[in-house]
Amino acid sequence: MESAQGGDTGGGARESAAPAALFHSQVHLLYASLPPGLLVTFANAGLLAAMEWHAVPAARLVAWLGAVLMVALARYRLTAYYHAHPKAHEPRVWGRYYAAATLAAGSVWGAAAIWLFPRAVLPQVFVFFMLTAMTATALISLAAVVPVALAFVIPVLAPLALRLFFAGGRWHEAMGVVAVVFMVVMLLAARRIGRTIATSLKLRFENRALVARLQDEKAAIEALNEDLRCEIAARGRAVLELKEREAYIRAVLEHVEEGIVTIDHNGCLRSLNRDALRIFGYEEDELLGSHFTQLVPAAERPEYARLLASCVEQEAKRLAGYGLEVNGLKRDGTVFPMELGLSVMTVGAHHGFVAVTRDVSARKRAERFKSDLVATLGHEIKTPLQSALGALGLLTETGTAALTGDDARLLRIARSNVERLARIVADLLGGDGGASVPAPSALAPLTLVGLAEDTLLSEAEYARGRHVRLALDPCSSALVVYGDRALLLRALSHLVSHAVDLAPAHTTIEIAVTAEAGFGVIAIRDCGTALSAEARAQLFDAAGAPGGLRAARAIAERHGGTVGCEAREAGGSLFFLRLPARIPKGDERV
Repeated sequence: MESAQGGDTGGGARESAAPAALFHSQVHLLYASLPPGLLVTFANAGLLAAMEWHAVPAARLVAWLGAVLMVALARYRLTAYYHAHPKAHEPRVWGRYYAAATLAAGSVWGAAAIWLFPRAVLPQVFVFFMLTAMTATALISLAAVVPVALAFVIPVLAPLALRLFFAGGRWHEAMGVVAVVFMVVMLLAARRIGRTIATSLKLRFENRALVARLQDEKAAIEALNEDLRCEIAARGRAVLELKEREAYIRAVLEHVEEGIVTIDHNGCLRSLNRDALRIFGYEEDELLGSHFTQLVPAAERPEYARLLASCVEQEAKRLAGYGLEVNGLKRDGTVFPMELGLSVMTVGAHHGFVAVTRDVSARKRAERFKSDLVATLGHEIKTPLQSALGALGLLTETGTAALTGDDARLLRIARSNVERLARIVADLLGGDGGASVPAPSALAPLTLVGLAEDTLLSEAEYARGRHVRLALDPCSSALVVYGDRALLLRALSHLVSHAVDLAPAHTTIEIAVTAEAGFGVIAIRDCGTALSAEARAQLFDAAGAPGGLRAARAIAERHGGTVGCEAREAGGSLFFLRLPARIPKGDERV
């Protein structure tokens, strides 16, 4: 019932009154208007009985009058109980009770159209007039709640219209049509009257709220006047503080060791600090008000203008962030490299820009010098290293058969150490701490045991200096991988050296080769203190890992494998290199 009322009240009135309070007032109007309505009901029922006394059987009239009386008494008792105990039920429950009683009253009056319908035309017209008049009269008091009005109008007029249609004859059909039209008009009128009543009640609520609000506003205005007097005094102090703060901010900007430039939404320069003027070689009055493109080379000005216009349209907060390397133009026409940080700021309804600039000419010269130095050293150091490594490789390949056991072992150690030196030089000249890894080039079949032995030989001296012993597990599996020997030795060297750094003194690190579902695993086992799960998770991470371990991971991935670190159940850590491997064929030479 509440939802129907909400739909009827519509948007004619403001929605300041609460729906529950509004519905409560509507229900109260229904119960307040019932006693006069009962008097009208008794008067109309008596008049109808008197006029129809000779037109219909008396027994029907008496029975109908009894029904009218019973329904009227029930409605009266409901009204009396409501006035005596208004809080016994919620408003929606009282509304349902009233709607049910109204439906009963409407049904009784609608029954008169069928049960008391006379044969003579003139009494029929009187019945028609009486029922329509009864409906119009009741509508005024029942329309406070539209569903209640419908509960009376439809049960009264629908049976009348049906009775006239079934009576037959042109006049009866015309009267039936008139009854239907009248019923529709009454329904529309009930809806409009309901809106009017709801609007009136809302306005009453709002007027009460307005009076209370005006009283509150009066007190608030008095308090506001007092606050204004205090604020006027405070603003005087704030103006002085603002001037001091402005001078302080200006001093900070002037002493920042970076150029700071502000640009308005039209691209005109609004301010430049001392360092910005020094970078570009201008005096402040030469630049203020001019377009910012005066500070960039002419060929690049259209692109900058389009960039700032696009940023204003899209309301971006940052154009390119900080550290963007661009070209700047000095007053004397010199083009120089600079770092630029460009951000959008909002001033009122317009967007502006803050540019932070830094002349990086000196840094660029240092970088070029470093690059040239690295290139020179790379050639001067790597060339003799490659020659020595080639000679030792040739001796190892061809001369070991003619050497004694110790001489052959020393030759292999020399070759392994030169290879290790070459890898260290490659890592240092890479410029990224060893994380730079070239693509595998010299691919060949290699035994994992041979790789492990060569790594053990090259890292033995380093381990001995840390009082750690390296040993190869004699039960290692004979497996073959296809890869770049130099890169794989570099990866194993990083893993073993890191394990040596973690191992306690006077302990042994064991290197073993095992098979694992199409992969060969070179495991490096120590018996020290195991790393925590968090440390193991970050050990090979690209952001936080040492350069050598990042290089080891990159090498393994380039060969279709992985590297990792696990905690051993027996204590300590286990570093591993897992690569696709196979068992060597009988006639295969590796």
